[in-house]
Amino acid sequence: MTAPLEGIRVLDLSQLYPGPLCTMVLADLGAEVIKVEPPGTGDHARTFRFLFNQINRNKKSIALNLKHPGAQEAFRRLARTADVVVEGFRPGTTARLGVDYETLKALNPRIIYCSISGFGQDGPYRDRPGHDINYMAMGGVLGLTRDKEGNPVVPGFEVADIASALNSVIAIQAALLARDKTGEGQYVDIAMLDCVVFLLHNSIGPYLETGEVPTINPLHATPHYGIFETADAKYLVIGIAHEDWFWNGLCDALGLEDAKGLNTPQRILGKAELLPRVEEAVAKLNLEEALRLLGANDVPCCALPRIDEALDDPQVRHRGMVVRVGEGEGAIRQLGSPYKLSRTPPRFLTPPPELGQHSEELLREIGMEEEEICRLREEGAIA
Repeated sequence: MTAPLEGIRVLDLSQLYPGPLCTMVLADLGAEVIKVEPPGTGDHARTFRFLFNQINRNKKSIALNLKHPGAQEAFRRLARTADVVVEGFRPGTTARLGVDYETLKALNPRIIYCSISGFGQDGPYRDRPGHDINYMAMGGVLGLTRDKEGNPVVPGFEVADIASALNSVIAIQAALLARDKTGEGQYVDIAMLDCVVFLLHNSIGPYLETGEVPTINPLHATPHYGIFETADAKYLVIGIAHEDWFWNGLCDALGLEDAKGLNTPQRILGKAELLPRVEEAVAKLNLEEALRLLGANDVPCCALPRIDEALDDPQVRHRGMVVRVGEGEGAIRQLGSPYKLSRTPPRFLTPPPELGQHSEELLREIGMEEEEICRLREEGAIA
């Protein structure tokens, strides 16, 4: 079957995490993604080999020094053939390089140009630097994640990076659909801070409606949503939200019959008393016993696995969430795709490209003669 995005060409100017993850999703869905990298160093993520390998499959690479006029012209010629451009520079950088939206729009009115930045293309913080932890903090997410002593803790993965990457995919595909109707491209402005704030739906309601400022996620206010240590020094994860029937099942499993029938407000108000009782009951059981008892009572629960254990889980393996890409010694194992389409599933065709692997092929495609390519190579414009 034809892939969903087959025939869509994407020029990817981004580096490190959000932009390349976005364009890998597009590539998995059939888009032709061309990484435009600086000669010599390439995408800075190449320094972090394992990150680079996980988010750059199914792509081509062209090495262009966009500080050189000849490379800028080569990029603009490529842009005439493209549908989408993705970039992750600080605001204003692409304009200085002559590859900004307004310049490319004049050459190709159908172009969709997506900029991913920390704070967006406007506002008082547009020029500020930042990283994932800053956007999580400023967006309110970091302050909602706390340990038992009430101290804020840093999540074990990059929330803002991943959220902005996936929101960029959604926005780009929406812009492609809009172009089908209007014939015109558009500019897409994705701010990592915006994407973090957008994650707060479950926590922000009371404040927006009543003015009450939340200090924790509502789920964490209950005595039955968290991580509990077992008798064999392992961890049981209980995932009851506000369902009374799951609470009653937990009470049956742990011998807390006198606490059955408490509704959600009562359980929240009684957390100081109820939580130690749940902890004490779990601490008397080894992990396997706890899983068996809670499972028999239809309570949402699981163990707390290491990454290797998580990837070896039968359900994760069944869903194809680890794939092997490439052939022979060049093949690597990568995370699969969560997008399960019955007729046009994602494809995992090629491992990440070598830096500049497709430079000459792509330059010839846009009409450059061998003499011009050689001259640009000698001048350091391409590699």
